[in-house]
Amino acid sequence: MDTNEKENKLDMVEEVVVKDASVDTTDKKAMPYKQSNTFAAKKTVAQGMMDVALITANANQLRYLIEYQRQSSTFYLIMSLIIISLLLQVAVGVSLVFKGRYDIKGQSKSIQARKINNYVVIGVFMITIINVFIAAFSVSVPTTLPATTANYRQQ
Repeated sequence: MDTNEKENKLDMVEEVVVKDASVDTTDKKAMPYKQSNTFAAKKTVAQGMMDVALITANANQLRYLIEYQRQSSTFYLIMSLIIISLLLQVAVGVSLVFKGRYDIKGQSKSIQARKINNYVVIGVFMITIINVFIAAFSVSVPTTLPATTANYRQQ
């Protein structure tokens, strides 16, 4: 085989390699991590929104309690439960910030991150139970009839 034939064969091989662009060269191992990473980011955003909603609801309950239910027999119980719930929510939020520092590529490789995660789970469970008690012991103010209806019934 002379050099011209060798060069022709090499040119043909290069053409085949260059023309075949349908070969997938992406790293398949990196794809699931990227997909799970976007899921984790969306989950974190949703959890943050839920936390903000719960803090807002508890603050609103505290305001309502102070304004309208000072004479209620459960005033101090509900007030203390709401305050404990708010404090626990702040503690869980701060713990999540520290947990995020120990997470490496979405996986908790540190013993400290696992401990903080356990504390967060316990905190969220306690917040849920406390808010159930807040809802159970909240006293709704009975609605009064308008003056015109009350006067009409008396006649």
